[in-house]
Amino acid sequence: MSKNRVEAFSDGVFAVAITILVFNLQVPSGLAHGALWSTLGALWPSYATYIASFLTIGVMWMNHHGVFRRLRAVDRNLQLLNLLLLLTVVFVPFPTALLGRFIPAGGDDAAAAATLYALTSIGIGASFSSIWIYALYRPELLAPGLDPDLVRRRLPLFSAGPVVYLACLVVAHYSPILVAVLCGMVAVYYFWDWLPEARPAYALPEARPSHPSERVGGGEAGGVEGRVEPGHGADE
Repeated sequence: MSKNRVEAFSDGVFAVAITILVFNLQVPSGLAHGALWSTLGALWPSYATYIASFLTIGVMWMNHHGVFRRLRAVDRNLQLLNLLLLLTVVFVPFPTALLGRFIPAGGDDAAAAATLYALTSIGIGASFSSIWIYALYRPELLAPGLDPDLVRRRLPLFSAGPVVYLACLVVAHYSPILVAVLCGMVAVYYFWDWLPEARPAYALPEARPSHPSERVGGGEAGGVEGRVEPGHGADE
């Protein structure tokens, strides 16, 4: 399967997940005359969780594009890891709705909703990091010119999110709304691209044909640039 098909499918899932979020904002019913503004104000937890989740999915989509821009191919294992990421992303609207609904009530139900929201965030962060870590140890999947050593040095910055999400498991029992705030802050942190760009200095030199017959239709020199050779386990 080509990298472009994986990206196109992922874009569709991200679009569906981020659209479903708005359905959690329900129009109030059975209102007394003149009570609309106060009722809308009472829905502030739903607005807060909506914004946090929208930022999370939106920035995740941006970084997903950034990761795949640094790949030249995908193999079957990476496709599976990407599906696990999409599994968690499309699940986000459910804990978002729960958290927005139970924050006003407080107590154990609010803590449970916040815990589920944090667990979902942990799943997203872990699955996203696993895609990049897997690709990092499969050099044939990386784009030409990407320095693996520099990428490894940047990995702690790239994987900081799951640490905050783990802390949210504790925070959920004391301040459920703070969980949404922290997750939103993590999304803002990831607005910056922490991965290094490919640099031509690290690209492998292009092989030049030594005989005129190899320049056109010669076989060995006629491959497509960026194609992973058979035996590396990548599906183009």
